[in-house]
Amino acid sequence: MVYDRIKQQMMDTLPFVRLLGISIDDIGAGTSKVSMPEDPKLHNHLGTQHAGALFTLAETASGAAMAGGFAELILGLRPVAKESRIQYQKLARGATRAEGRVPGDLTALKAQLAQDGKVAFPVEVDIFDSEGTLAAQVTVDWYLSQKR
Repeated sequence: MVYDRIKQQMMDTLPFVRLLGISIDDIGAGTSKVSMPEDPKLHNHLGTQHAGALFTLAETASGAAMAGGFAELILGLRPVAKESRIQYQKLARGATRAEGRVPGDLTALKAQLAQDGKVAFPVEVDIFDSEGTLAAQVTVDWYLSQKR
């Protein structure tokens, strides 16, 4: 299945993601579920998940959702994260998970890509801790262009 190939490709090409123990659990058409284990090496001075680890979790979820949204085209595209915004809501305790989604109309985004050879759009991500508490909300703006 194409989503499994995307998961494998991402894990093979993102050594920092592997270093943090992040797992891409599910990819769909513009959606993703990604998780990160509880590990004291990922803690901050408060003993909770470090902001940098949480950001990497969210960025990974955004990339997986973006790739899933363009699954049939992704190998011919050059994806670049242009801008990111993170709002920390609560301390993240224990293992964390992130859910990413492309909020726009994928058909319209693909039409713009076909017409212009490029497209930009946001991907939204929610991060939850082991108790299901919303720990952070992230938006990553992606820019896709056709490989030359």
